[in-house]
Amino acid sequence: MEFNKAMEIAGRYLGFAPHDMDPTAPQGLWICDNLVTSSTIHANAVCMGTGCDWDDIVKCQPFFAHFPYIVIVAPNAIAREEMVKELHPRLSGSCVYVATDAGFRGCTSMVDYVKRYGDQKIVEILEGSLELPAYGLVRLADVQRRDLSNVPRTLSGFKRLDQGIGGFFAGELSVWTGVNGSGKSTILSQILLESMNQGHTVCAYSGELPKEQFKEWTLLQAAGPDHVRYETDKVTGKRIAIPDPIANKQIDEWLGDRYWLFDLEKNTTHSPETIIRQFEAARMQYGADVFLVDNIMMVDFDGVREKDFYREQSRFMRTLITFAKRRKVHVHLVVHPKKDGADGNGVLTKADVGGSGDITNRPDNVFAMSIRSRDVDGKLEQRPYLSILKNRDFGAKGEVWLDFDKKSRRFYQNRTGSPDKRFGWDPAGQQLTLEDATPEINEVFPEAHG
Repeated sequence: MEFNKAMEIAGRYLGFAPHDMDPTAPQGLWICDNLVTSSTIHANAVCMGTGCDWDDIVKCQPFFAHFPYIVIVAPNAIAREEMVKELHPRLSGSCVYVATDAGFRGCTSMVDYVKRYGDQKIVEILEGSLELPAYGLVRLADVQRRDLSNVPRTLSGFKRLDQGIGGFFAGELSVWTGVNGSGKSTILSQILLESMNQGHTVCAYSGELPKEQFKEWTLLQAAGPDHVRYETDKVTGKRIAIPDPIANKQIDEWLGDRYWLFDLEKNTTHSPETIIRQFEAARMQYGADVFLVDNIMMVDFDGVREKDFYREQSRFMRTLITFAKRRKVHVHLVVHPKKDGADGNGVLTKADVGGSGDITNRPDNVFAMSIRSRDVDGKLEQRPYLSILKNRDFGAKGEVWLDFDKKSRRFYQNRTGSPDKRFGWDPAGQQLTLEDATPEINEVFPEAHG
């Protein structure tokens, strides 16, 4: 932008005399603590305008760009520290210096400095200045290596999956997709229970299921087949699975303050802001560190035009990623596949995931649940199938056949797994430990056979 135009815009937020501004002068631009300091310096000296705040500094960026560098000038050390804290991140892209006590030579104000040393010595203040590092850049040599063995994580409970991805690490987001009826919501409900069993606190948003139905399915999974019985509905004759009453009570005690659910009745809107606000509360008040959004299609993007819908979904996903990294938690997000997703064999790829490319490019993991035909004793049967489509930490890819116990709504690994696992509420159960579950987290996810 042409200098005079840029100076006109900056004049709305900064105090200075236009005739004192010369971007070709060698001393650069001086941002001062107050009007007295800037008016004493005169040449290329500015201060914050009346009624303006720190965020207005960003609007002056075209003006700053005309100067070779910027100097933060405040004789008072406390005021100087505050200016550095506020200005440094807002002046990214500019070379920034800060005048130090050495440059002010013991003077407590610019008026005092000029009285002692005269106008001709003002520029010598720069001799004691320090260059601030470029904001937003870091020396790679100064970055501490991430030791994944010390990063908090939860396990899925499926050995092959855990060996491949090493677990669900804090600060990451996992996307789950799958055609309707493939079991993506069911397997995630089970994974949340697995997380609880490892001592974590969980919080779920389920936009489709009323809380009573969500609770019923969770109880069945927590109880397991040994503590679930069938009762016959007197009206329809249908057999209905229900948890044993004693087990039900023990499971409720076990869930306690460690399983939280977004209440669809009290939260009248499912906006991204509402969901994140509730997640923040669960993290700060209850220590929740595993979260579920099921699913992104149920989130209210009110007022968004159809052409901007995918963009808003991507923005919400980026918000979840920021939340995961800032709060050091793991977030699971359910995303439906495209209507024409999956090939003739029911196999999903990353290209089949609904939404924009950000939905698969930005998360740390992408998983898919499918239903595929499988030969069982010479007979084709429809069985669940779990695929890793993306894993950022280890590059793991692969798949595994699963089996499903309808009675307890539990998935388990084909051939080597069992639906009979006991969770911590069961006196006969034992809390899962990371050491027992993933002996080799660097192992690439093995291919499933059979």
